[in-house]
Amino acid sequence: MRLRLFHKLLLVLAGTSLVSVLLFAGFAHWYIHQSFLRYLNEAREQRLESVAEALEALYRRDGDWRALRDDPHAWRLLLRRVMRASSATGDMEIPPPPDARAFPPPRRHEGPPLEPGLLDATRHPVVGAALAPSAEGLRALRVDGQVVGWLGLPPLRHPANPRDQRFAERQAHILLIGAGLTVMVSILAATLVARRHVRPITRIGASARALASGDFKTRLPRLGDDEIGALADDFNLMARTLEENESARRRWFADVSHELRTPLTIMRGELEAARDGVRPLNAALLASLEQEAARLHHLVEDLYQLARADIGALDYEFAQASLGALVTESLTHFAHRWQQAGLSYDYQLDAELQSRVDQRRFRQLLENLFENATRYTDAPGRIRVSLSRDGDEAHLVVADSAPGVPPEELPLLFEPLHRAERSRSRAHGGSGLGLAICQRIVTAHGGRISAAPAPEGGVAIHVHLPLAS
Repeated sequence: MRLRLFHKLLLVLAGTSLVSVLLFAGFAHWYIHQSFLRYLNEAREQRLESVAEALEALYRRDGDWRALRDDPHAWRLLLRRVMRASSATGDMEIPPPPDARAFPPPRRHEGPPLEPGLLDATRHPVVGAALAPSAEGLRALRVDGQVVGWLGLPPLRHPANPRDQRFAERQAHILLIGAGLTVMVSILAATLVARRHVRPITRIGASARALASGDFKTRLPRLGDDEIGALADDFNLMARTLEENESARRRWFADVSHELRTPLTIMRGELEAARDGVRPLNAALLASLEQEAARLHHLVEDLYQLARADIGALDYEFAQASLGALVTESLTHFAHRWQQAGLSYDYQLDAELQSRVDQRRFRQLLENLFENATRYTDAPGRIRVSLSRDGDEAHLVVADSAPGVPPEELPLLFEPLHRAERSRSRAHGGSGLGLAICQRIVTAHGGRISAAPAPEGGVAIHVHLPLAS
């Protein structure tokens, strides 16, 4: 079964919290247990001082340990008397005196005796708990400066006193309850965190489905400053781009339909006029039809070239060539046309500049730039062409005189079928695709193209191409 993201986050967060709580609870239980045993052993060692003083007094009186070695009951009576005099709670079980043996107290615990052990000066057992001669924590018994014995306690491995046992059990229960509450709080927090992080992802998914269905106005609200918020911002950017592309696509189809319909409408009107006898079928009519057919062919050819450029289907054969020679060749072809249009021109070319270009496509680039300048420059006007070095690039400029283009429309000149307001009249004969095709050609050559106001009052097209090594 495939788990949803919410369940995965919940399992990871809750599992991590559970393992962390269990590890902490286990360590805390062990540490508290060891600290409590250390406290009990230190308390027993402090109470052992009273026993040591009593044993030193006994040895000083008798001169040896025979009284305790021969009568273990005397040892227990001594311990009981000393412990009874202590105000401590005590955790040593000492049998009652002989006269109370008939009425022993209830047994308080099971396990080994917790009474101390006594060794003589040579560390041989005398009485009490069995102690190793090399045991740690032995307390030396001294009489007149001489060591007469050793007194020690076997270390506690677990609480022996029932009250201490109950205290340790209560600590364990409290720790267990705290761990359980912590686990429940962790699961609740993991649920809230998982839900909080999954909710915006769910919204993004729903918005993506709406966008896929064609609702390009779909937008997401601000979802925070983290990665999810950045993802929402990227989604909104994508939605805006798709909306703009859809608007451009519709505008493109409308413009293409208009451009194709206009020459067809003119041709149809001319033919209907000739059929109805309104206009004679003569050379003038045929010339008009030929002109509109040529305009239609030019538009269709430009659309075809632009479509091939957009899908990367234009063929390029790059080879090192002189840019100055190619520009001079194109200028020679357009010189006569500029003269007929009442336009003057000047040029300044660096003949040494060379670049790897497709010569056929580069001539097409120059032809479109010169054709654009010719169509949209009022006579008497001027066209200026320059080719110079700009660092590691060749800088080609084709500038014309008035009329110009509003600054806000300059970046739009390279959009297909776009015409500035002054140029929308079909009297200029342009298809609105020339500069768009130029942009594709320049990009294919690894360069860049831009438009700017020209000093002559018109538009200057700037082309930057990388120079050959």
